[in-house]
Amino acid sequence: MSVSFPGLASNLDTAAIINKLMEFDRIPYDRLDKKKGDLGAEQTIFQTVNTKLGVLQSAVSDLMLNSNFNLVSGASSNEKVLKATASEGASTGDFNITVNTLAQSHAIKSGAVTIGDSTLKNKTFTIDRVGHTQITIDTSVAAAGATNGDILEYIKGQINSQDSGLAASIVSISATEKVLLISSKETGTANKMKLSGGTGGIELGGTSLADLGITNVDTAVNQTQAADNATITVNGVSITRSNNKISDVINGVTLDLLEAGSSKVTVSRDTDKVAGKIEKFINAYNDAVSLVRGNLTKPTDKTKMNPLQGDSVLKEISSKMYDIFTKVTGSPHGANMMSAYGFDIDKGIKVGSQMTGKITFDKEVFKEKFNADPNAVINMFNFKPSDGADAVEKSKEGIMRVLDGQLKEWTNSVNGLMTSKIKGYSSEITVIDERMEAMDLRLQMKQDQLKKQFASMEVALSKLKSQQSWLTSQLAALTPTKTS
Repeated sequence: MSVSFPGLASNLDTAAIINKLMEFDRIPYDRLDKKKGDLGAEQTIFQTVNTKLGVLQSAVSDLMLNSNFNLVSGASSNEKVLKATASEGASTGDFNITVNTLAQSHAIKSGAVTIGDSTLKNKTFTIDRVGHTQITIDTSVAAAGATNGDILEYIKGQINSQDSGLAASIVSISATEKVLLISSKETGTANKMKLSGGTGGIELGGTSLADLGITNVDTAVNQTQAADNATITVNGVSITRSNNKISDVINGVTLDLLEAGSSKVTVSRDTDKVAGKIEKFINAYNDAVSLVRGNLTKPTDKTKMNPLQGDSVLKEISSKMYDIFTKVTGSPHGANMMSAYGFDIDKGIKVGSQMTGKITFDKEVFKEKFNADPNAVINMFNFKPSDGADAVEKSKEGIMRVLDGQLKEWTNSVNGLMTSKIKGYSSEITVIDERMEAMDLRLQMKQDQLKKQFASMEVALSKLKSQQSWLTSQLAALTPTKTS
């Protein structure tokens, strides 16, 4: 690394002189750098517009599904007895439901076990369930000197940690005695516990059963809760299920049974849900339009201008979105202007400079029209002309289908208008980068040359100063000394 001290001979700030000379030569480079920044900012705007249009297309795609105009909700007249949840495509209608019994899990208890004894030592406890691996709990592995209290904890831990289908806990009934509680994790008679030799369910066995005092899981000797199925009647039809969440009786409806009793479940079209889908579209449409128009609008400050103020691509997007949404539709059900269904662009605005292109949505008008004739609204949004349709039928194509086709032309990731525009900016920026790189190399070479030239000048001046000093000293030696 070299160290230089510019201006030692000339007393000039040669570094500052070189920087000033280079500032002039860097003007073209700085212009390119600014242009690159401007292009990057414009590209970012188009990328954001493309993202907004993508969000809009997603909302449009939702409204191209007829199922999203058939959204339903379920209501129970007595939510203490049961709750009802309806999903898309659920069967509509009224259903009178009586809950006779709730599904219950099977629960048993052991006898009272004296915790200080060791009668459970070297015993086994087995759990065998159809479709599961048999579990054998061998208490001989318990620590030396383990008491019944320790072994009860061991049995409980083994039951809870393995795929037994059971859950265990322990309660103290006195200072010296404890009881092991066991319950099936799932409800229904199919998950009932049985002693060895039974069929189906969850079979209990092993040498420790008698020592645990488990002798009859069907009576109060050990049973604390009987396994049971849920039984209900739906419009007079008797139904039995193994649990209290039933989703295979009424198509698309889930019933959560809570207690015995009666309730009326009503499943009906939910216009609020449909309106919610429309509002999602409106918000996405307005976001996209605001961004596009905002970059086309002339700033209020007359000394400034938007860089994309007259951009042809943004103008096309703004114009076509307006034309598509305000076209008169001629659906088979007589849909006319969108305003008749609660949609207006720039409602009440008369001055052109104040127009935003945004849609206002009257939810109540829409719901009224939708409830009166759902098919007319669905066709207005989503009517699809048949193959080979004539011009009249084609003119009835749903607005969402027209808008979807246009959005795909703009946002296609391969050859869409927005994609091409963004790629065009990338190409321009790449060219500028290459030019700036070459220019920077030339500038660096020139700066190095100037440094060498000024350094040579300093060396030459230094030599001249040395010669000047020598000559001065020689002349001084030749001059006679004046005597007094």
